[in-house]
Amino acid sequence: LKDGELHWFLASIAILTVIIAFALVITDYYDIETAFRKALFQVATTHTSCGFATDDYNLWPPFTWMLLIWAMISGGCTGSTSGGVKNLRLLIMFQNIRNQFRQMLHSRAILPVHINNDQVPVQTSALVYTFFVTYLICIFIGWTLLMCFGVGLTESFSTVISAIGNVGPGLGAFGPVFSWAALPDAAKWILSALMLVGRLEIFGVLLLFDKRFWTDY
Repeated sequence: LKDGELHWFLASIAILTVIIAFALVITDYYDIETAFRKALFQVATTHTSCGFATDDYNLWPPFTWMLLIWAMISGGCTGSTSGGVKNLRLLIMFQNIRNQFRQMLHSRAILPVHINNDQVPVQTSALVYTFFVTYLICIFIGWTLLMCFGVGLTESFSTVISAIGNVGPGLGAFGPVFSWAALPDAAKWILSALMLVGRLEIFGVLLLFDKRFWTDY
C-alpha cells in the first residue's frame, strides 16, 4: 500500500473513471450508477490491456476517447503482464518534470528522483526517456504506414496504440463492437509487428536489427 507506482496507477484509474462517468451523466447517456460502472470497467480494462468491453465507447463524447487512449499508453504496473509504457516509467518522468520546474526556481538545488524512498539513478531516468521516445516513434511510424494503406486517421491512430499496448479494440470502424477483419493485409502485418514489439518491451526486438548484435567479436 506504500508503493508509489500503485498509488499512481489507482489514481489514474480513479480520475479517468470520474471524468468519463461525469461526461456520460451530463450528456444523458446513462444514469449515475450505470455511468460509473461502465466507465470504471472500460478504464480498468484498457489500463490493464485486458481488451474487454461492456459498452460501445464510440458513442461516448469524443474527448473520452483520448482518456482511454491515455489508459492504453499507460498500461499496467511494472512486472505485470499488461502492455503499455508501464506506470513506473510515467511516475519517474513526472517527477523529473516536476524537478525541472523546481530547478528553474532554485538553480542551485539538487533534486534527485525518489521512488519508494529509493533514489533513481540518472542513468535509469535517461533509459526511461529513451524508452518513451522510442515508444512514441514506433506509434508515429505505424500510424503513418497504416494511413498509407488507406486506413482512416482515427482508426489508424487507435489501432496502432492498441496493438503496441496489446489492448485489443480501437476506435471508429475498429472499435469494441467491431473486428479488425476489414483491415488490409499489410496493415495487419504492421499491427502484428507492433504487438510483438510492445510485448517484448521494444528494445529486445529492435536490437535484432543492429548488425553489431550479429557480429562475432
